[in-house]
Amino acid sequence: MTDQDALLVKDVMKRAADALGPLPDLVPGAVARGGRRRARTRLALTAGAFGAVALGVLGAAALSGGGSGRAPASGTGVAAAPAPYRTPVHVEPSPGEKVEGGLTGLPAGERQRLEDFQQRAAVALDEALPDTVGTVRPVDSTVARYQGEADGNVFTVTFTVRPADGRAAEACRDVPEKRMSCVKAELTEGVEARLRRAAVNSLATESTSIAFEFGNSTVLINVSPDEGKGVSAPVTVEQLLDGVRGSGLLDVVRYADEHPVLQKQASVQGG
Repeated sequence: MTDQDALLVKDVMKRAADALGPLPDLVPGAVARGGRRRARTRLALTAGAFGAVALGVLGAAALSGGGSGRAPASGTGVAAAPAPYRTPVHVEPSPGEKVEGGLTGLPAGERQRLEDFQQRAAVALDEALPDTVGTVRPVDSTVARYQGEADGNVFTVTFTVRPADGRAAEACRDVPEKRMSCVKAELTEGVEARLRRAAVNSLATESTSIAFEFGNSTVLINVSPDEGKGVSAPVTVEQLLDGVRGSGLLDVVRYADEHPVLQKQASVQGG
């Protein structure tokens, strides 16, 4: 690469970075997850711009006979980056437990569809939830369950999108004796969410959940505590609401609404 080529690369990189503009302000509830992930996105965009410019400069040098390397055999472009893959977690069902959305015994094509859905859902949940929940991975036995792990604590994440059964949603109300509080908030235009913080099996540990109707489906996202460690779900209702709003999770919900991954159920937990 000549000095002139090097200056061109440097100039285009600078203009590409400037075009990104300053990082937008993050809402308070999203601070925990936002900074690191936006920084990664910014780095990837800048790197992508650099890669495109470098390939153009090197390709031009090769075509003109400049440079010391050989021209590539094909100019078909750069291979797309692979989608993030989350290795599933194996969780043995409890004796007598009925596994909802089980993956065993399904036809190969349907199982692959649901496993692909789990991968998309795990990435979107990871984007929506704060880093305190840890990296979210799918559970290998059911399409409805995921798991985050951080600082030695394990948090089960339930994510269900099921066809609506026509029943009215459970009332959103506070139950102080059970340490359960509920608030309503607009998730997106025309969609009202019910957000709950509730004690689980004891008053010492609490879960956080959001439930709402979307299209022809009812949706539940519930982050459970690590009961064995006595650690409550490390996400507030405000963080959960902001995370679902600001991530790609609603795109995953939309897919599951149009292409169901679960069957109807008479009653919906947290709905």
